[in-house]
Amino acid sequence: MGALRAAQWRYDHAEPEDDSAHQEAAQQWIENNAESLVGGCDVLIPQRFGGPVGVRQDQFVAKVAEHLRALQEAEKDDLNALALLLLQAQAGGTVKSMVPDILGPSDHVNGKLYEIAESMLDEYAEQGLQYEADEARL
Repeated sequence: MGALRAAQWRYDHAEPEDDSAHQEAAQQWIENNAESLVGGCDVLIPQRFGGPVGVRQDQFVAKVAEHLRALQEAEKDDLNALALLLLQAQAGGTVKSMVPDILGPSDHVNGKLYEIAESMLDEYAEQGLQYEADEARL
């Protein structure tokens, strides 16, 4: 009976496995693919059975549009900044610096677009890591 109690005690007091390396890899996958998504590429993960999963560019555009709509409904949008963005784009000016004025503040180091992209990719990180691991084994 002592062995059973000892095993139960070890089970009850076991430390959770350290998965920080896995979490770091997942975060790195999300950040790398957010860059692709913001850059205009689809982020799709092939599946063994069925079609690929992930985020297509049109889904990302729809999510950004949804964010802009929410800003407009909350009356936090800046139509002057949007008009200036359009005029600068038409004239061939640099418009990248104007994006934060239109999308609003973000705690993300790269801004609101990356924040939106990463939130959309979060649910696919495990599948993406698994796919990359499978590909590395081949």
